[in-house]
Amino acid sequence: MAMLHHALRRRSISLTVHLQRGNIVSPACYLQVNAFSSQSNVVGAGKKNDQANRVPKTLYRQLLSWCRRYDNVPFNPLPPVTLSPPQVDPIALKRLKEMRAFLAANEIKGGLMDDEGEDMIKFGQNGHPAHYAMYKEDIVVKEDMITFPEIGDANELRATIRSIYWLNNKNTIANVKGAVGTTEEQSNKSTKEQISLAFDAMKSCNQLSSSELDSRRSKREFSMKVRQGQSEGSSESAEFPNVEYHVGQVVKHRDKWRGVVVGWAIDKEKNNDDRLSSLTTKQYSLKEDETSSTDRNNEDLDATKSKVKYTVLVDSNDASLLQSSKTVTIETQDDLLPVDDPCLQRIHNNLIKQYFTKFSSGHFVPNNVVAYVFGLDKFGASAGLDAANETSNAEPKSSPELEQSNLAITKGVQEISRRLLSPLAESIGQQQENDDDEALSMISLMSSHVESMSMKKSSAKELDSAISLLAKLYHFHVKINSLLWARNANEQHEQHINYKLGQVVKHKVYGFKGVIAAWDPKPRMDVSNWDGLTEVENPQEKPFYHVYPDVNDCIRVFGGPRHFRYVCQDNLELIPHNEGPLDLEMDMDSEGWKWDGERGRYIPSAEMKFTFGEDLGEHETMLVAAVRNLRKLLTECLLEIRDEGNNDLFSMDDLFCQLQVGAENLEDATVVQDTIREIWKETSNCDLRNQLDNGIAELMEGNHELSLDTFTNIVASDPLYGEAWNKKATVHYMMGEKDDSIKSAEEALKLDKRNFQALAGMGLIEMDSSRYEKAIESFRKCLLINPW
Repeated sequence: MAMLHHALRRRSISLTVHLQRGNIVSPACYLQVNAFSSQSNVVGAGKKNDQANRVPKTLYRQLLSWCRRYDNVPFNPLPPVTLSPPQVDPIALKRLKEMRAFLAANEIKGGLMDDEGEDMIKFGQNGHPAHYAMYKEDIVVKEDMITFPEIGDANELRATIRSIYWLNNKNTIANVKGAVGTTEEQSNKSTKEQISLAFDAMKSCNQLSSSELDSRRSKREFSMKVRQGQSEGSSESAEFPNVEYHVGQVVKHRDKWRGVVVGWAIDKEKNNDDRLSSLTTKQYSLKEDETSSTDRNNEDLDATKSKVKYTVLVDSNDASLLQSSKTVTIETQDDLLPVDDPCLQRIHNNLIKQYFTKFSSGHFVPNNVVAYVFGLDKFGASAGLDAANETSNAEPKSSPELEQSNLAITKGVQEISRRLLSPLAESIGQQQENDDDEALSMISLMSSHVESMSMKKSSAKELDSAISLLAKLYHFHVKINSLLWARNANEQHEQHINYKLGQVVKHKVYGFKGVIAAWDPKPRMDVSNWDGLTEVENPQEKPFYHVYPDVNDCIRVFGGPRHFRYVCQDNLELIPHNEGPLDLEMDMDSEGWKWDGERGRYIPSAEMKFTFGEDLGEHETMLVAAVRNLRKLLTECLLEIRDEGNNDLFSMDDLFCQLQVGAENLEDATVVQDTIREIWKETSNCDLRNQLDNGIAELMEGNHELSLDTFTNIVASDPLYGEAWNKKATVHYMMGEKDDSIKSAEEALKLDKRNFQALAGMGLIEMDSSRYEKAIESFRKCLLINPW
């Protein structure tokens, strides 16, 4: 260990010489060299320490050896590792915290920098053991704890192990300047804890290799053998049938369902009793053509019984076509075919993310684990893991149109952020002088959300992607609209509401206590047959409250805890409560509620107060004006995008380019779809937009006739409001009025021929009417616009 320390010390000195610029030394280099001196403050340091280090050193070498042995075998990410003293030495931990704070304050990232700002030292097995702990941004260091981030491969595991051993190394601790000496008893106790930690780590590594990694390696060797023999036509491959399809390939079955291949295996035993785990995960087998079996000897005849078994993730929309939950043995090649139609290649399945990183060029790209196991599959990139990693991490080849779209959206969202921030500046300045003011704090929080839309990042990533910026814009726009719509709706009914948010109430019939969390002016469901309402006159017209009940009262009344109760106003009464917070299933603190012991009630968050029109203090008027102004500015920006009236913002063409080319998964596509829908909803007439939101709420509650009247009135006022026509078509369809639905959808398409919602709706109507050719035509037009 002394030789190791000497080598590391010599490396640090050489770096110091290399980085000196006259009399100026790099701060990072200064820290590395001077954070640890050669003076020892540990009692009994020397040969005793070398002897005590023998067991830890042995375990350290075994752990690093394990990492080297599985260096090229990817594994599913391991959870974050959190250590606290005595598992990690508190002296070294405190010093590490100080060093990281210094590096962050001086914006020193990723290691030592040269004149051009490039890293001189990279994380890795040959770097200094301290580098990972000092420079890794995701590591959280406190004086009494260190948390290493999720571990994704053997290299990260190696870096974590080296950092932990560096922190606990006797020489490291001894060399901390100003360290307080430790007694031999304290040192022995820490060493025992650290050795126990190392044994646990070794045990976990061995369990990981035996349960997962060894099997993964053997599967890779087998798949490589099959694919190599298949490509070379060697005699060794004669024992295996031809593997036609590859992981990531989109296929369809003769029964018309589609799916994506996530794996395959050679099954030499015929088994007709295998069962599926779910309707959306299916295994299919492919027999080798039996015509060749006549020319083989007995050994070859055994081989003809081999079959390829594919595991396919079935599209969730096609899963209803499956009539059996048994494994299907495919008798001919025609039973499984590749899907070449670009409109049909996107597969929707909740398990996609477990196997693939993205959709690209007509197939799904396997993640590192799948690409490793099936290294020679067409979409598995290559035979080597390094090549697979390079393919997974490489920048996708993008078209000029997509690059232009990315740039336009990035700049456009930044411009919108600039416009929104300008009117908030004055309010933010006042908030700095009134930290406890709820209204000003809410304005400051909204300002932070707007700032997050800009390109400037403090993390290692230079820029947000165009779609992630769209997601921020979309969510903020929806937030502002929903806040104002809910406040306006609730203010109309406030005079009929007897109880405030956070008040403690008691149920008159069942006797349980609870806290008011929200209210509705009328029940959102049919409550006419509910128990406890027999004595309430016309409960369908009375306010109802969301009440979080006391757990102990629920156990007494209902026999077990309940998350919340939906209670009529006539069945509640306000009660004094001075016994402290209720025992609730809901964690009120995490939702922004605070207990006020003096008044015996909970205090809701500022956002909840705003939504339900409750008092927000002296700056409430300023807050309301700020939110309304934000909505006005957002509406103007989205209308400019729709009408393409400003070159500073992006266009609808840019959004459809993202939807058709840029979106690599369903989550990204959903962000783009939702942004397009929000733009279609916008109108310069605020009253009509409020009516549209009212109609949507009525539709969601099942009030079809009321919502139809709302949308009919909107299109009568503004026949150019395309989204109102589209929603009117939806209501007609849900009421079974197919002809009227088609007419309304056609009106929406006249205003925007790319309205994929209207096209999908027309396809459903044609399909329900058994006009299948017209249905196919509508669906295909929809998929060409929105392939997701």
